[in-house]
Amino acid sequence: MNVCAISPTSGTNPGPGHPCILCVDDSQEILLICQTVLEADGYQVFTAASAAAALELLGTHPIDAVVLDNVMPGTSGIALAKEIKRVYSEVPVVLFSSLERPDEAVPFIDSYLSKGQGPLALRKLIRVVLQK
Repeated sequence: MNVCAISPTSGTNPGPGHPCILCVDDSQEILLICQTVLEADGYQVFTAASAAAALELLGTHPIDAVVLDNVMPGTSGIALAKEIKRVYSEVPVVLFSSLERPDEAVPFIDSYLSKGQGPLALRKLIRVVLQK
């Protein structure tokens, strides 16, 4: 188990009662940016650098939404989204990727956002996704 790849930050963690967001990306820089922006909006944020770490967190914490990259070593974001929806069908999944939007609708992706739109657009999208 790679516990270092899993973290809510201490000090800025809003604690129980706040929506929990899981961010999954193999880039530590992207994870830090997403975590900082989402925590500033009052969310509790968990991060995972791999699909395995993400699934472990989903099994041990009440996650309200998942934000994930598509291109990661081992398991793609789309494959991870499919697994998440198979087990946790009610959890919204946002694909936050530098790749173009998939040509066809992917049934296990609730929303798509290009990384080029930036983390503030992600924060806005998370608000919308959680209101559905």
